Amino acid sequence: MKKIGIFLSLLLILNQLQGCHGGGSGSGSSSTQSQVRLVNSTTDYASLDLISSGTMLASAVATGSASSYANVNSGSTAFTLVRGGSSTTSAQTTISLTAGVNYTLVATTSGQQLLVTAFIDNETAPASGDGKIRISNLSADAGSVDIYVANNGGDLSAASAMATYVTGTTGYYEIAKGTYHIWITGAGDKTDLRLDLPSVSISDQQVLALILTGTTGGVLVDGLFVTQEGAVSAQKNGSARIRLAANITANGNVTATANGVSLGTTMRSPVVGSYALVPAGALTMNVTVNGSTVNTGNLNAAAGADLTLLAAGDGAAAQFFLLSDDNRRPISGKANIRLANGINGLGGNISLTADYNQIAHDVAPGTVSAATNVSSGIVNLLEVDSSQSNTSLYQATNVNLLSQGVYSVFMLGNSTAPVGILRRDR
Repeated sequence: MKKIGIFLSLLLILNQLQGCHGGGSGSGSSSTQSQVRLVNSTTDYASLDLISSGTMLASAVATGSASSYANVNSGSTAFTLVRGGSSTTSAQTTISLTAGVNYTLVATTSGQQLLVTAFIDNETAPASGDGKIRISNLSADAGSVDIYVANNGGDLSAASAMATYVTGTTGYYEIAKGTYHIWITGAGDKTDLRLDLPSVSISDQQVLALILTGTTGGVLVDGLFVTQEGAVSAQKNGSARIRLAANITANGNVTATANGVSLGTTMRSPVVGSYALVPAGALTMNVTVNGSTVNTGNLNAAAGADLTLLAAGDGAAAQFFLLSDDNRRPISGKANIRLANGINGLGGNISLTADYNQIAHDVAPGTVSAATNVSSGIVNLLEVDSSQSNTSLYQATNVNLLSQGVYSVFMLGNSTAPVGILRRDR
C-alpha cells in the first residue's frame, strides 16, 4: 500500500472551515453551479433536511444514508440543517463552493452539537485493479486512533498499520481491490480495540472514505463507508465495554463473565475492575459470589456503551446494578467527574463536592450521577457526604484532575466503614 495524492480537508464545525481535494472526477451541473449531497451519520437525528436560500436540497435523510446530489449556486453559500420535518434550525454553516465541483456534507454530533464536515468529491480514480481509501476521524470523544489492515482472515496481532495517531482526515491510500479486515484501535495500543470491521470489500477503482463517529460511551466508534459520488454503508459497532465493581460484604469474592468475556476472576471486594470489550445486546451472565453461582437478572448492553456492573450486598443475596458510564471527553482545560453509590447498608443518598462546590447531589444506592464538568488542575479537597452521617464518608486531598480527563468516585464498603475509590476512567 502507498499513500498517493495531495488533499486538504474541509472541516466545518458550524462556522469553522478548511478544504480537502485531490485530482478531479466530480462535476457540477454548470459553470456557475455546484452539486451538494447530505450524508446523515448521526445517532441523535433520525432524519435531517438540508436547506439553502429557502430551497430544500435534501429532505428526511435517514441516519446512515445519503441524499441525491442537488444543484446549488457556487461561491459563498449558506446551508441550514434541521431535524427532519421540523422548522427549527439545528445548525448553520457557510461554504465556499467551486463551480463545477461536487460536495458531500457529512452530519455528525459531538457534545450534543450538530456538526458538518464537507468533502470535495473530485479524487481521481486509481489504476485498474486498485482502489483508494482514506480515514476521517470525526469523533472528538475518541481521541487519536490507529488503523490496521490485513487480508481477509488475518488477525490484528500481525496486521500492518495503515495510519497512526489519526485525529482528522488522512490522505488516500491506494490498495489492491479485494476483501480486507480493518481494525480501529486507540493510538499506540493494539489491545484498545475501538471498531472491528472483519469483511471490507474494496472494488476496482473505487474511491472510498471510512468515517468514524462517536458512540454513547465515548470511547468506541461507529463507522460509515462513503463511496465518492456513490453509496454509503453504516458500520455500527457491535460491542460495549463493561467493567465489574464488587462490593460484597465481608470482602466477598466475585467472578463474572458477560457473553463469554471475563469481567474479573475472584475479585475481592471492595474493588473496581477494568473495562472489557463485550458483544452488545442481551447479556448472558455467569457470575459466582464466594464460589456460588448467582442470578443477576436480565441485563442488556447497548452497542457503543460503557457500563459498570455493580455487585453489592450480602453474599447470600447479592444485588446487581448495570450503571451507564459517560466517558466522552470534555473540552481542553476541563475534566468530568461523577459519583457512584455502592455502599452497603447506608440507607440514604450521598453527595460529592470539590473544594466545597457541589458536583453530585442525592445519589441513591445502586446508581451513578451524571458526569459534571469542572476545571482541570488541583482540587484541594474532594469530599463525599451523606444525610445519614454527621462526618464525611470519604475525603481526598490535592487531587490533580487532568485536562480532558474523566473520573469516577466509587463509594463502596458499608455504612460503618465506607471505602472511596477514585478512578481515572480516561
